[in-house]
Amino acid sequence: MKNVLKFGKVQWIHLSAPTKDEIKELINKYDFHELIEDDLSESSTHEKIDVYEEYIFTVLNFPKYNNELKKYVFNQFSIILGKDIIVTISKYDTNHIENIIKNYAQELKERENDEEYKISPYYILYTIIDAMYDKTTTLLNKSAKDVNSMEEKLFLSNKLEKELLESLTIKKRNIVGLKHLFMPHKEILEEFQEIIPKFYKEDLDVYFEDLGARLDRIMNVIENSYENVESLFETYNSLMTIKTNSVINILTIFTAIT
Repeated sequence: MKNVLKFGKVQWIHLSAPTKDEIKELINKYDFHELIEDDLSESSTHEKIDVYEEYIFTVLNFPKYNNELKKYVFNQFSIILGKDIIVTISKYDTNHIENIIKNYAQELKERENDEEYKISPYYILYTIIDAMYDKTTTLLNKSAKDVNSMEEKLFLSNKLEKELLESLTIKKRNIVGLKHLFMPHKEILEEFQEIIPKFYKEDLDVYFEDLGARLDRIMNVIENSYENVESLFETYNSLMTIKTNSVINILTIFTAIT
């Protein structure tokens, strides 16, 4: 099984877009509950946390931009957390996770003789979510620049282009999609803070509080972006109304003269 890292007794297994046979092999090898196999096979896009006797199973969604569709699609992450194991399964490849794996692999190589070098599955979970929030922040920064560019184009152009309206419509749809994607995250993070202490004695509150603060910033940026796009829509419609009225006035005068 590819992408398996071992930190002493702790294992991290990562699969990207696994086949049903790969899922079956995973379930059988680590003796996970059959309900987890059902969830993984169905590829549900609903966020959730299920608590089993020895494991926590959760589903989180993160955005991945599809250039062909010009929209964000849900990159579903299914995560199995145990005392000495974490399994992460993503619907699509993501460079951020690959980079984390490479960095940990390099760190393991450099500290292979260090008996005190230990990492818990729960800290790996934090690292993964933190990395995906980093990716989201980068996406939002790019989106904000796109909105600013649209605003400049709207006020500098001598004519209202259909292409600009289409771009605004796509941008609005994508921002709404991001908003709905991240809304369940707050509840999931709060549940993690409540559940994980039953499996792990170390205090991880500071890590999940950090993720909560980052999520709040992401939601604020999304909300601000939505308001900016809405404002541009109103401006576009106002300019279109002015232009339409101007054309009607000219036609009225022309008709009167005729």
